[in-house]
Amino acid sequence: MSVTRQKDSTKSGLIALCGNPNCGKTTIFNAITGLSQQVGNYPGVTVDKVTGPFVAGDCDSCRYTLIDVPGTYSLSAFTPDEYIAASALFGEVKGEAAPDAIICVVDATNIERGLYLLFQIMQIGCPVVVALNMIDIVERHGDNIDADLLSKKLGGIPVVPVVGSRGRGIDRLKQETIGVVNRPFKPLLQRYDDVTESILADMSEWSNGHPRNRAQYLRVLFDVEGPAEKHFLDTEGSDAMEAVREGRERIREKFGLLSVAETMALTSRASEIHEAVVSSTAEPRQSTSKKVDKFLLHPILGPIVLIIMMTLVFQSIFSWSEPFMRLIEDLFGSIATLVGSGLAEGPLRSLLTDGVIGGVGSVLVFLPQIIILFMFISLLEDSGYMPRAAFLVDRMFRWCGLSGKSFIPMLSSFACAVPGIMATRTIEDRKLRFITIMVAPLMTCSARLPVYSIMIAAFIPYKSYLGLFNLQGLVLTLLYLLGIVVAVIVSFIAKKTLLKTEKGTFMMEMPSYKVPTVRSVAIRVLNRARHFVVRAGTVILAITSIIWALSYYPRSSTTTEQFESARAEITTAYESRLGQVSDEAARESLGLEYQASLTELENEHIGSTIRNSYLGRIGRAIAPVFRPLGWDWKITVAVLASFPAREVIIATLGTIYNLGADVDEESASLVDKMRMATWDDGPLIGKQVFTPSVALSIMIFFALCCQCGATLVTIKQETASWFYPLITFSYMTIIAYLGAMVAYQVFSRMGI
Repeated sequence: MSVTRQKDSTKSGLIALCGNPNCGKTTIFNAITGLSQQVGNYPGVTVDKVTGPFVAGDCDSCRYTLIDVPGTYSLSAFTPDEYIAASALFGEVKGEAAPDAIICVVDATNIERGLYLLFQIMQIGCPVVVALNMIDIVERHGDNIDADLLSKKLGGIPVVPVVGSRGRGIDRLKQETIGVVNRPFKPLLQRYDDVTESILADMSEWSNGHPRNRAQYLRVLFDVEGPAEKHFLDTEGSDAMEAVREGRERIREKFGLLSVAETMALTSRASEIHEAVVSSTAEPRQSTSKKVDKFLLHPILGPIVLIIMMTLVFQSIFSWSEPFMRLIEDLFGSIATLVGSGLAEGPLRSLLTDGVIGGVGSVLVFLPQIIILFMFISLLEDSGYMPRAAFLVDRMFRWCGLSGKSFIPMLSSFACAVPGIMATRTIEDRKLRFITIMVAPLMTCSARLPVYSIMIAAFIPYKSYLGLFNLQGLVLTLLYLLGIVVAVIVSFIAKKTLLKTEKGTFMMEMPSYKVPTVRSVAIRVLNRARHFVVRAGTVILAITSIIWALSYYPRSSTTTEQFESARAEITTAYESRLGQVSDEAARESLGLEYQASLTELENEHIGSTIRNSYLGRIGRAIAPVFRPLGWDWKITVAVLASFPAREVIIATLGTIYNLGADVDEESASLVDKMRMATWDDGPLIGKQVFTPSVALSIMIFFALCCQCGATLVTIKQETASWFYPLITFSYMTIIAYLGAMVAYQVFSRMGI
C-alpha cells in the first residue's frame, strides 16, 4: 500500500502517538490534547480510537490531530485487534490517512524494551520523534541519559526528555514533532542479516503495484498466519506467498526460528545503545517500588491490602454516589413536574415527562457511579497499583476464563454493570475482555435491590437461626451468590466454546509507582463520562421512548370520557358539601378527602390505561408462557415494562394495582395489595397470586436476567457489535426463565 502525505498552507496533519503499555503514553496524549478528545472504534474491531487536536506554539493555523495508537510491545500481531497498532502506523486502516509523523514514547526507566518497538517503527520510513518519558524517575535514581547521544545513535531522530504527568517537555515535544513534519527526514533503517535483507529486497520486487514499506514486509515475513500475511496473499497472490514461505525456510536454516532473526538484531542493537547512553552517578540501591512490593505483593499482606482497597472502591460506588444519584433523580422529577404543569393532559405531555425526561434521567443517574469508578481506576492505573492487583487475583480467575484484570470490573458491577463493563477496557486480551463483559451483568447490582427488598419483606418470614442468622438475610445472601456461581459457570463454558482461549502464562509488567496528577485523572474521567452520555444515552432514550409508547397507546376515548365524568361527579359532590360547611377545620378535611378521591381516581385511570395498552395486551398474550413460573398477567406486564430498567417493576406494579407510580420498595400499601392479589382468570381464579414460591421465582428471574437497556447498549458500545448484547440478553433470559421455573415448581410442591 502506497503511503502519500500532503501538506497545505495551514500546516495541518495527522500525528500518531505510540509506545509500550505502561510507558505513560496516555498521560502524554492527555497533556497534549487536554479535553478536546473524541473516542470511537477502529472499523471492524473493538479497539478504542482516541483522537484529539492540538496547536503548536502561537501558530493558530498550525493545527494537528493526534491519534493515540493502542499500546504494544511490538508491531508483530496475529489477530485483527492486535494488528490495529501496526495498521494505524502503516496507514492501512480503511478510511484513515497515514500519519505525517510518529511520536514514539519510550519509558526512560527501561530504554532497551522501548527501543525494540522504536526500531520496528523506524522501518516504516515516516518521520519519528522520541518522547523519553519519566526522565524524573531516572534522575531520582541517580542515573543519567544522554539524550543528544541517543539521538545521534538513532541517526538524528529528535529525542525529547519529558515528564508527561507534570507537563515537562511537552511544548518542546510538540515543536519537534511539527519540525519533522515540515522538513524532509527519514529515520536510519535498522539492518538485518544478509539472508533477511535479501528476502526483503525480493519481496519488494514481487509486489505487483502494491508497494509497501520495510516494516510491512517484515510483518509479512515474520508473522506467520497473521493479518499481514493474509493481506499480502489477497493482494499479491499465491505465487508471491509461496516465495515468502521459501524465504522463511532459508531464515530457519540459518537461525532455527523465524523470531530469532528479528529479535536478535533488534535486542543486540538496543543493548548496545543502552550501554552507550545510560550512566549512573550513584551507588546501586533497591528502588522504592521494589521495597513497597515486598508488602503489596506479599502472599498474605498483598491480598489483605487488595481486599481493603476494593472494599473502598465498592463502597464508594455503592454509597458515595447515592446522594448524587438521588439529586439527579429529584432534579429530573422536578423538571418533569414543571414541564407537565405547563402542558395540557395528552400524549405530548406524557411523552416529554415520562419518555424524554424520564429517559434522559435514567441515563444521567448513572453518572455519579461512572465518575467515581473511573476516578479510582485512573488513580490505580496511574499509581502503578493496577497491574499488582491483577497479578494477585489472576490465579483465582484464570481457570474459569477470566483474568486478574477482570476483578475490578466484576466488583464494580455489584454497584452497576454499566461502569463495570466500561472498566473492562483495562483488559488487553480481547477474548478475556469479552467474557468479562458477558458475565458482568450477572453480578447483583443496586437496581435489583428494590425488587429483593419488597419481595423478601412481604413474603419471606423472619426466622432466626442460631441467634446469628435470619432467613431473610440468608435469602438475600444466596441471591448474591447465585449470580457469582452462574457467572463462573458461564465464563467456563464461554472459554471452551464461543470465546475459546488457550491456556497461557500470565505475564505482566510491574511499572514503578508514581503519584497520579489531578489533571491526568480529571481528563480521563471527564472523557469517559462524556463518552457514556453521548453514545449510550441516545440509544437508551430511544428504548425508553418505545416502552412509553407501548404503555401509553392505544387510548380509548370512551374510557377517558367515563373517568372525566367520574371526576366531574366527585368535584360536584365536593363543592356541594363544601357550601354546607363553614367550620375551617371541616373545610380543610373535606379538601383533603377531595384530593385523595381525585388521586385514587387518577391512579385507577392510569392503571386502566396500562392494562389496556399495547404493553398490557402483549403481557396478557404471553402470560401463558410465564405461567409455569407462577406469574399472572399483571406480573408479566410489570416484568416486561422493567426490561429497560429493573427497578421499574415496583412503579409498574403500583400503577397496575391503582396505587400510582410513586410507590417504592418500602410502600406498605403496595405490599398489602400484593398480599391480597388473586388470580382473575385460569384454573387458579380466586386463589392468592403472590406466595413465597412466586416471590422466589421473581427474585431468581431478576437475579439472572439482563433487564437493563443501559447495560445492553454499553455492551454494544464496548464490543462494537450487537452480536454480544444479543447473546448476553438471550443466554441470561433463558437461564433466568429456567431458574425461576425450577424454583417455583419445586417450592410450590413443597407447600412454600
